[in-house]
Amino acid sequence: MPSLSRTRWFDRFRQDRSIREALFVFLLTRSLIFLILICAGPVNIVSFPESNTRHATVVLEPGSIAQNLRRTMWQADVIHYSDISRDGYHPAPVDLNDRRSHEYAFFPLFPILLWLLGHITEDVVLWSAVLCNIFFFVALVLLYKLTIAFGYDHSVARRTIFYLAAFPFSYFFSIPLTESLFLLLTVASFYAAKREHWWAAGVIGLFASATRLTGVLLLPSLLVLSWQMYRSLQFRKIVGLLLIPFGLFAYMFYSWRLTGDALAFMQAFQAWNRKPSIFFLSPLIKHLSNLPTIAEAWNIYVLSTSSALLCFVCIYILVRRREWALALYTLMSIILPLSSGVMQSVGRYTMGFFPVVLALGIGATSNHTDQAIRFVFVFLLAILTLLFAAGFTNALS
Repeated sequence: MPSLSRTRWFDRFRQDRSIREALFVFLLTRSLIFLILICAGPVNIVSFPESNTRHATVVLEPGSIAQNLRRTMWQADVIHYSDISRDGYHPAPVDLNDRRSHEYAFFPLFPILLWLLGHITEDVVLWSAVLCNIFFFVALVLLYKLTIAFGYDHSVARRTIFYLAAFPFSYFFSIPLTESLFLLLTVASFYAAKREHWWAAGVIGLFASATRLTGVLLLPSLLVLSWQMYRSLQFRKIVGLLLIPFGLFAYMFYSWRLTGDALAFMQAFQAWNRKPSIFFLSPLIKHLSNLPTIAEAWNIYVLSTSSALLCFVCIYILVRRREWALALYTLMSIILPLSSGVMQSVGRYTMGFFPVVLALGIGATSNHTDQAIRFVFVFLLAILTLLFAAGFTNALS
């Protein structure tokens, strides 16, 4: 009997088109990413700037594949999340001169998962990367199903998940960061709402708002979705959506207990040069006026600008298709980082706004357009993954 049930489960798994399509693009893109990380991981580039000349020493650091992957992933925000999972948040008033206070900018759900993982294995970095890849695969499956649930055909769904998996910054989905977890939670919340499981959508959204500040944007977006579905406010049905901001509220309460400031994360944002800007388009306009500069430390101007513009183009596509909830979610999601006054990481954030790739999947009806997007995305993904593996700060944010 157990073997018969396993056979039936496997048959359902094999016949599920969303799983097959997601598995294909997942294996294709992750193979490219990890091949580059494995090959480039042992290479260490040490620069020695001198007057009128540029010198760099390329050093091959020996080690196993696991050691090289661990060393390659142990960069930038990965270190902060790991520190929080091990030591917790600093129980003292926020001091912008104290590095540990800066960590309040990182929301708690992902560090909690790392903390739990640390009780199972000592190699948290590699196993958390495995966990993130599982999150990403499930997110691809659900995104395929969500695209179909919105009434689009399988060709649109295939393009959508491919564009997401091959997005130039898609390597962030495979390293120990919040990208894959947040993507999974937001797609799952929309999918649950579309299937009228409003309490499930609210609970999942609660976890999303405990992962990133932008998780609270699910509430107004799903309220609009409910209005689209029912053409009226069915409060008894959608009351579960009110759970969404409680992930943020829980973090605010915890921050208040530790620091005396419920908005400690807002202060911590300032340590990362993110300060509220009245006119959210000002950093984009500044970038457009500075186009000859392609990149600087921690920022690739051309990709940040292109990603922000892509968001607005995709919002237009979604509005034309009367996908008001998806358009609103994308608009609010891009306004929030732009309102910080800087465009650092905008490309990485854009990747996590799943309606962007859905709009691309809808709009790329021409075979030439589809092939052009695929070529550009895969080419840039390979280049940026290589830069990340080499430790260039431009590819770390």
